[in-house]
Parts: sequence; C-alpha cells; structure tokens
Amino acid sequence: NDDGTEFIRIFYAGPIRSAGGTAQALSVLVADYVRRELGINRYIPRTEEIERCVEEITKYRTVANLQYTPSDEEVRLISTNCPICIDGEPTEEEEVEGYRNLARIETNRVRGGMALVIAEGMALKAPKILKHVAKLHLDGWDFLNRLVTKGASDDDGSTVIEPKGKYLNDLIAGRPVFSHPSMPGGFRLRYGRARNTGFAAAGVSPATMIITDSFLATGTQTRVERPGKAAGISPVTGIEGPTVRLFGGDVMRIDDEKEAVRLHDRVEEILDVGEILINYGDFLENNHPLMPPSYSFEWWISELKELAGTEAVDKMADADLKNPDQELALELCDRYGVPLHPKFTYLWHDISIKDFRTLSEHISLHGRVDDRVLLIPNDAGVKGILETILLPHRVVGGEITPVKNSPSRASTPEALAIPDPLPLMRCVGTQPFHKRLIKNCPTGGVDDLEEQNVLEAIFKISGIRVRPRAPTRIGARMGRPEKSDKREMKPAPHVLFPVGDTGGKSRLLTQASNYIRSMNAGIGVIPVEIGMRRCPSCGNETYEYSCGCGARTEPMLFCKRCNIHVESRTCPKCGLQTSSARKIDLDLKTRYASAFANLGERDNLQSFKGVQGMISKDKSPESLEKGILRAKHGVFVFKDGTVRYDLTDLPLTHFSAEEIGVDIDTLKRIGYECDINGLPLTDKSQILDLRVQDIILSIDAGEYLLRVSHFIDDLLVKYYGGVAYYNASKRNDLIGRLVIGLAPHTSAGVLGRLIGFTRASVGYAHPFFHAAKRRNCDGDEDCVMLLMDGLLNFSRSYLPARRGGWMDAPLVLTTRIDPKEIDKEAHNIDIMEQYPLKFYESASDFANPKDVEDMMDTVSKHLGTEAQYESRFTHQTSNIAAGPLNSAYKTLGSMVEKMDAQLALARKIRAVDADDVAERVINSHFLPDMIGNLRAFSRQKVRCVKCGAKFRRPLLSDTCPKCHGRVILTVTEGSVKKYLDTSTRVASEYEVSEYTRQRIELIGLEIKSLFESDKSKQMGLLDFM
Repeated sequence: NDDGTEFIRIFYAGPIRSAGGTAQALSVLVADYVRRELGINRYIPRTEEIERCVEEITKYRTVANLQYTPSDEEVRLISTNCPICIDGEPTEEEEVEGYRNLARIETNRVRGGMALVIAEGMALKAPKILKHVAKLHLDGWDFLNRLVTKGASDDDGSTVIEPKGKYLNDLIAGRPVFSHPSMPGGFRLRYGRARNTGFAAAGVSPATMIITDSFLATGTQTRVERPGKAAGISPVTGIEGPTVRLFGGDVMRIDDEKEAVRLHDRVEEILDVGEILINYGDFLENNHPLMPPSYSFEWWISELKELAGTEAVDKMADADLKNPDQELALELCDRYGVPLHPKFTYLWHDISIKDFRTLSEHISLHGRVDDRVLLIPNDAGVKGILETILLPHRVVGGEITPVKNSPSRASTPEALAIPDPLPLMRCVGTQPFHKRLIKNCPTGGVDDLEEQNVLEAIFKISGIRVRPRAPTRIGARMGRPEKSDKREMKPAPHVLFPVGDTGGKSRLLTQASNYIRSMNAGIGVIPVEIGMRRCPSCGNETYEYSCGCGARTEPMLFCKRCNIHVESRTCPKCGLQTSSARKIDLDLKTRYASAFANLGERDNLQSFKGVQGMISKDKSPESLEKGILRAKHGVFVFKDGTVRYDLTDLPLTHFSAEEIGVDIDTLKRIGYECDINGLPLTDKSQILDLRVQDIILSIDAGEYLLRVSHFIDDLLVKYYGGVAYYNASKRNDLIGRLVIGLAPHTSAGVLGRLIGFTRASVGYAHPFFHAAKRRNCDGDEDCVMLLMDGLLNFSRSYLPARRGGWMDAPLVLTTRIDPKEIDKEAHNIDIMEQYPLKFYESASDFANPKDVEDMMDTVSKHLGTEAQYESRFTHQTSNIAAGPLNSAYKTLGSMVEKMDAQLALARKIRAVDADDVAERVINSHFLPDMIGNLRAFSRQKVRCVKCGAKFRRPLLSDTCPKCHGRVILTVTEGSVKKYLDTSTRVASEYEVSEYTRQRIELIGLEIKSLFESDKSKQMGLLDFM
C-alpha cells in the first residue's frame, strides 16, 4: 500500500469461471479471514486502479460472456471497499485504452479472472457472501448490503421491497419475457415443494406452459427476479394455471393441460400467467427476505384449523374444503372468523377504492341473480375491473343462461354472467347482504367509506376478512432451452486418431487412407504428429499401446530442445519437459485395412471421422478399431475417449412406475418393494421414494445409450476378445445398469443407476446426486456415460495439455454419496408436507429466512440419521413430464421467426411491456451482433473450402497454396446485414426510443457504405420519372 503496509492480492487465472460465482466470491472471503489471522493490512486501492477495473469489466463483456454485468458504480463500490486485491493474469488479447502501465497491475490486457470474480462472484453473489460474513462475524463487508435488495419503508410504515430488473439484461431474440419485474399479471409466488421442484427448480402449471405458446417446457431455464438468478422449470399440476380472456370476451382460469390445448388458439390476452412454486430452501440458500405469499389453500386450511380446531376440521371430511361451494365458504367465515376461501378471494389489491365503488354501484343498480348466476350489463369499465381482479365471467346475451353451458346468443344487449356470485356480492356490500353490515360501517354503505385500502373497505362493509390474493409477483424471462442431446466435439469424430489436413475439413479417415502427397509417394502415407512408444520385449517402435508380440509398449520420451531421447519426464540437460510426440510419416492405408480385418468388419461405413491433431501432451491416439465400432453404431467420442449424453438437470425425490415406463416386477427386482407410505408395491400409480443414486433419463438418452451399449459389447468381443456385457436389445434392458454423472466444471464423476426413462428432455435425479456433481437445478446441464465405457475407454493420455484441460473428465469416481459431504445447498431443501401457519405470517412481514429456520424441517436437521434419505412434499403433480416436451424455441425455424413469436407473446401477456421487449432485443442482441460482425468483416481471415486452412490476409491468388482449393471469406456480407431489415421493421412496429432508431439508421449507413459501390452510375430519364 502507499502507506508502506502489505496487503493480500489474489491472482486469478482464466479457468476460475468453472468454479462458479459462489466459490469465486468465497475465495475472496477466505483470503480476508487469513489476512486477519496473519495481521496483514487491508488493500487500499488507488483511484486509477479502481477506474481500471471499471473499464476492464466493460471491455471484457464485449469479448466474452458474463452472467451478470454490474454497473460502473457497483464495480467502483466493490473495488474501493474490498479488503483483498482482486487481480489476475491476462486472458484476452484486447487491451484497455485508459489507465495503462499501472505500477501495481502487470499487464494492459484484459484480465478475465478479475472480471469474473468481481462481476459473477462479488456482485452477483452478494447475498450469499453476506450470509457467510454473518456466520464468521467479519466486519468491513457492510458495503455488500448496497448490492442486495433491501426492504424500504412505505409511506404507511410498511415494508416494501423494490422490483429487480437484472434478469432482463442481455435479452436475446426468440426467448420471451413472461413478466416484467413485479408486474400485475406476472407469476404469483406460492410457497412449497413438489417432488420435482426445489434445489433451484421452480414449478409452474402445465397449462401455463401451453398458454405461453409452449416456450416453457420441462427443463427450460427461466431467468427470474427472485430469489436467485435462474430456475429450471418443472410441471406441477397441483398449482393454479393462467387466467385468460378469450376472443369472445369470456374470462376464465385454465388449470387443466388438455383444456389449455383446446383453448390455446382462442386466447386474446393472458391476464395472469399463473402461480410459480418456489420452496423455502431457495430463499434460505440465496439469503433473500421472504416475500408475502399468495393466499392459497394450504394457508387457508391452516388458519381454519387454528380458529376452528383440528377436530372440527376433521369432522368436515364430507365437505369439499379444497373446492367449496359459495354457501359453505361464507358459512365458515361467519362461524369461525376465517378469511374468505382462496377460491372466492379475488385480487382486490390490484384495484383502487374508486374502482371498488364503481363495481359495487354497478352490481347494486343493475345486477340480478338467477340460477346461482349474477347477470350485469357489459360495461367496458366494469369488465376491465373484473379482469383486473381475475374474476371469471362470461359474455352472454341479455337473457340469463347457465354459465356452464354454451350460451345461445340473443339479440338483446350483451351481459356479463358471473357464477357463484354470493361471495362477490358480500364483499362489495350489495343485496342481499347490505342489511348485514357490521356496526361500524357507515350508514350510506360503500359511498361513505373513507378507507383507501380496498381490503380494509371490504372488511368494514362485509364483516369478513379477505387476504391479499397475490401480493408478490415474480418477474421472469426465458433463459436456455432444455437439452437432451449427445455430446459432440466440432466436427464430431468417431476416434481420437490424427489425420492432419489429409482427411479434408471433415477429417474423414477414408479420404486420408487414400491420400497421395506427390506422384512418387505411397498411397495413404500421411504426415502426422503422434506419440511414439517402444516395446520393452522386442524393441519395436510404434504408436500403438500393444506391440505385435503382445507386450505393452512404453512411451519414448524426447527432448525437442536437445533433440535427444531421455528416460524421464524432465530433460537432464536443459530441464525442459519431455514428450513422446514425434512427427512421422504414417502408413494409414495399411493400418486402416488391418483395423477392419482385426474386427471382421466390412469397410462400408457411411462416415468415419478422426481428428486433425491430438492436443494431449504425448499426443497418444486411440486404436482405429474403436472408431470403426463407434461409426458402425452411430456414436461419437469426446476428448477423453468416452461417449457422452448431455441432459438438463432437474430434481426428483419421488416417482411412480407409470411415469418412467417401467413395470412393477422390474422395480421390485432392483429393490423398490414399498411405496412412500410403506405399503407393498402393487400398482403402477403408487408414489415411491427415489434412491439418492438412481436416475431417470430422457427416452432419447436411452436410445443413444442403447447404441453405446452395442458398441461396448462389440468392443469387448471383437477387440478385447471377451464376452458381451450389456446384451441389450431394447431401451429397458439398460434398467439397473450403472452410469457416471459428470458436471463440465469438475473432474469427479458420480456413480448412478439407471432406473427408467421420461418423455421430457431432461435428466431427473435426486438433489443429492446433483449436489454431489457440484450442480443445482437452475438450468444447468450435465452428461452421463455408461460406467463400462468410462472403465474401458477413458484415459488421461487423451486429455488436452492446456490449462484447464483436465476439467470435465472423470479422473476420480464417487461411488457412494454421503449427504454430509455434498454441497450445503442440498441441506437447505425443506422436506415437509405442510408449512406451518407461522411461516406464512412471517413471510407476509418480509422475515429473514434464517429467522424461521427453527420452524421449518430441512435436510440439514437429519444429517447423519436414516431420516436424511426420507422426505415429503407439499404439492402434488400428476406427471413429471406434463406440458410440452420441447420448448417452442427449439421447434421454431429461423431467428426472425422465433423473435416474431417472442414479440407476439409479449403483446398477449398483460404483465409484459412489448415495446420494452422490442427495444431490449434490438439493443442487446441485434445491434451488438451487427456491430461485431462489421468489425469482424474488416479483420477477417480467409479459409480454404477444401482443407480448411486459414490465412490472416486475402491471398494474391484465389487458390489455397496447400491444396489449391478455393479460398473464401470467413465473414460474409449476409452475416453482417442479416438483422438490419428485421431491426428496422421492429423499430417501426413498436414504440422504441429515438436513440435506438438512430443507431439502427447509422449502422445501416455503415453497412451500405461498406458493401455498395461508390462509383457513379449512368442514369437515364426513366430514373427521374
């Protein structure tokens, strides 16, 4: 420091991205703890160092991706107050323009590690850091409170938490917004956990998925306003769906998936997108204040038991308390003082007292009841009020017709038909209830009310309590679509065997085996860099792992600097690291033919691809035989020699046999004897506890792994001379087989057992399994591979030699999950059947989740006991694969088509500002794309279409000097201007800012000046007519 004291500096490298934001941030906290223990002073930054961080993070955002880009003020806040110096090595070629050559910063290039830790660690994970700060009793971190949304006091002294719009940053075309921050009509917060939610996964009704044009599917990631940054979506049939207005004017709530499909094309406006189910554990993990919940049945029944007594409620077994009729709902209010049932509780808090008076007056003057239906004239203002409070009604003729039947249109004026109207009429103080007003109600009824709060007015005029139906809305937009697809390198090879440029741009081994370097050269002799080995028995030099004499070969280590063979990994003369890689001329033609002969296979493969070159230290190749068998069965190899399949992670704690396509006998064979209640397993619909290392994959994954099993069996028999292991002829033959689950940012696989398949494009597994992989379920995706594939074909010899090359590789295998050793986020999952009444009351007061932890039953309270493997859930779901199987984002065609669908949905949802969506898409997607491609066009390389060689500058001739193929540009005119017309059209159709319009116009002029000739053109008289 400038005062002569020392400080701690952490030097972050590029691969810190794979650690995740929480781990990045906590590393800074750990350093501060060590600093205090050692008595070292805090970091005192200079002004130019602070401003350097601001510029550097902004520039890093232009060359790489950030999950969250903090504002300049947030970067200054962190850089100024953080007691640890966050530094890093240069990871990008880009250099800063200002604040260069600083004494305490070694480089002028952009430091990716520093940018990631400040942006995705400190700024994004501030709530989690504060939770650990409090636990460690550290001071000096109070500045992070300014990065966390805190409750502010309203004029009446109540707590208000401001809307958060971070999730709308970097909006991408084709991925719709479902609700702007905390907007009426957005997702209504409901607390609880279904068997397929929790651990950062949220639940929505399958009807919501359908009505929102199928952009939401099982596994689709959503960026959410709170409590975390994102959530994976699971279908939950036990919560409420969307409320819509049909083209005829009818307003109804749709909870059933089949009804949603039937009515989808008739929806004119989505008044409310429905509920979103989020468990308490996610608020606890993110250290986010509890938000007031929607008034739901589980809250109401808790209040009824509190007021009437559990015994009295149990005696009501014959009554349908979940779906009571209007008379029962009012009777319970009057007898026990319980708030009005959620079924008849409308969103009164969304209207003003003036609107309330208007509605009351309209019903009092013009309403009449017949056959349990209230009929009022169809006044536009009153209908708008009914739509705002989400009151179901139908537009009918002047004659009263039963709402449940299709009304016959009459020539009389239209009316609004409201079924079960007594609770509504009681709330607005109309006949027949005006004589039953409580004592302190003004004699003039509604008109004399002085209250400005509608809920207080209802209580005063009706004598019944009405809870706020939806005090918290959760803003959300679509993130990544769900994934269920094979893992491939680009281009996708069948074998890790180098062919250089001789296989063409597709790396075809067939083509390489017929390569002729010159007129006098042999056929199929190719130049490659490959790891050489020597047989210890006969001294034969080869690149194969096994010698022709049957002995295992050993690497021939070589020092490139001294040009000598050595026996150790370090050269004794110069100290350089040695390698077995040598450049040789390889007779591929002979080896290619012998590989087919060794396997007894015919050379009739449609495609057989290798790699251009090996990127491992010793450049050790795979045997060609493995590639032949992979190509035969249509599977592809990854960088470590394994075959993988990627799936979006979703949690699952319970399942039924019919959901996973497995019969009862098979489940019993693999150990499932009883259901969740301890009853013997006899029916496919019974709910069972999922074992923590059992997984359920998509049907597509099952079909791919079936092909992998055929490859493994062929390999064992034809290459290794053993016996087949899987012997699987159909997908379900893999039930009970072991697999490896692996997250891309780790090097430790987790052993799992395959027990079934789902129609959804996801991988369902217990939260403990995902946590053991160091993942949660906020939209992350991981891979699975067959255990035998990992044991047979994985090798460290294939892993890249570059930094971070050993990540995403099963270097070790966790064979047994100990819940005490997994990520603590899984310990915060609640495992209750019913949240206590005190929880809902505390949440209504914005309580800190830590303050209610004692009353909540979470996994952490059962660690080390048998109960740690047992759980319950609060909400039922009938099918874990309900709703669309794939997001519309994956099924729609071009990006323009996706964007048009995105904006069409924005116009349809009441909670979304379509103009804002249009402007955000232009500013965060289309304009940066066009600007980036303009820059890239001026700096582009040229590429040979035949061999794929790239050159920094256009060649004097238009042919490749290596193979005489045609040379083309790598950035085309079409890629530069592909979004120009679309941006212009969107800007004209929507109310975007004048600044945005001018930016589009300026970029259009730049594109025009670049691609259109400035030469004067001969013009005729007709050009002026």
